[in-house]
Amino acid sequence: MNQILLIGELGALVRSIHECICDNFSVQLCSEDVSNIKAMTKIVKPKMIIVCQIGVDEVDSAIFAHLKESCVNIPVLVITTSEIWLKCKRFCEGPLYDKVFRPVGKEDLIVKCNEMLQKAGSQPESKAETVTQEEIETKSVRRSDPGPKKILIVDDSPLVLRNIKSILDTKYRIYLATSGEQGLAMAEKKQPDLILLDYEMPGMDGKDTFEALKEKESTKDIPVVFLSAIAGKEQIYAVLKSIPQGYILKPPDKEKLFAEIQQAFTQQMK
Repeated sequence: MNQILLIGELGALVRSIHECICDNFSVQLCSEDVSNIKAMTKIVKPKMIIVCQIGVDEVDSAIFAHLKESCVNIPVLVITTSEIWLKCKRFCEGPLYDKVFRPVGKEDLIVKCNEMLQKAGSQPESKAETVTQEEIETKSVRRSDPGPKKILIVDDSPLVLRNIKSILDTKYRIYLATSGEQGLAMAEKKQPDLILLDYEMPGMDGKDTFEALKEKESTKDIPVVFLSAIAGKEQIYAVLKSIPQGYILKPPDKEKLFAEIQQAFTQQMK
């Protein structure tokens, strides 16, 4: 599934765009802050970028300057209005740039994304590509652990832990922790391949736990995907500032959960 980085003011409109395309693509949200965009384009390595320019007072030319400089071969779709387009079109010149004006229907948006991906040469995953990726993963696992990849889930809700474990334990070796302190200790002991970390926890919350993991030599390279039940703008800003490997809203959809985990493993090997 092709990875799309969706950039914009993290409110209801961006979430609605996410909902329109998330069944067809793996979508990572990113605020319009340039430092966040620089970090996320490096981490996510998207096949396509969508920039939502609805509701902006002034067009941030630094966003497009970064995309032109560092995302040269990545198609960029700008969702805008005719009025805002007059302000930003000079930054969007090039064969891999295109626009759609709001309102745009779900099917039209999906068609436009597929057209741009195909134009850029990013085709749907073929069987050969899947086999190659599996071979890469197999070699990686054999170097460290002959068994399934290990995932540590850290959440203060036993119900969430049980639900996510029931989804993942047929494919991965699962460890559970009910607090940040316990998660930190278990990460050092078990050395998981990935940590799913609840952002909102009493005591040592997700942010503090994440920072503690990154400070320790034994855990600093373990990829972390945040879990959050809150989809508000301020919350998403706070999560993305930590620059995790990914971000999943709770309760997680099974397919999206597996897709996000696979994406995190793929990024780790690059």
